[in-house]
Amino acid sequence: MAPKKADAAKAAKLADKENLARAETEILSLQHLLELRSHEALEARRSERMWRERMEAFSHAIEQQKEDTLDITADMMRQYKGMQEQLLKKVSDLESETQHLKKVIEERDAEIAKLQHEKDAQKKASDTEILQYQHKMEEMQVEFAQMLRETLDRMHERLANGTFNKS
Repeated sequence: MAPKKADAAKAAKLADKENLARAETEILSLQHLLELRSHEALEARRSERMWRERMEAFSHAIEQQKEDTLDITADMMRQYKGMQEQLLKKVSDLESETQHLKKVIEERDAEIAKLQHEKDAQKKASDTEILQYQHKMEEMQVEFAQMLRETLDRMHERLANGTFNKS
């Protein structure tokens, strides 16, 4: 049995060497895998840090944009209110001016009506005066015609009577 024991010991030694070689290969493989995983973990941490920094930058940018938006909105609201006040004042001024101009127009219309009335009264007075003068002229014409007739009648009478003075 000695050869069998030697073979068995040899086989056991060979099996131990193979197991050791396999274990060393496995250890190397595990070390390589550990290095790979460590490198991946390091890259993941670096990537995470980069993403966190970007996220913080974006968060800061969003907050800044919110503040800017609020500032712009407040400024626009202030400008809107200022413009609204200006427009209301302008409307008020224009309404006042319109009322003033309406009063001026009413005064002018009244003045025009008064002048028209005075003109009509003057025309009526002139027409009446003209009619009076025409009537007086007609009376004077009648009187003159009557005087001429009387004078002619007297002259005819004197001529007929022969009492016409030859002077």
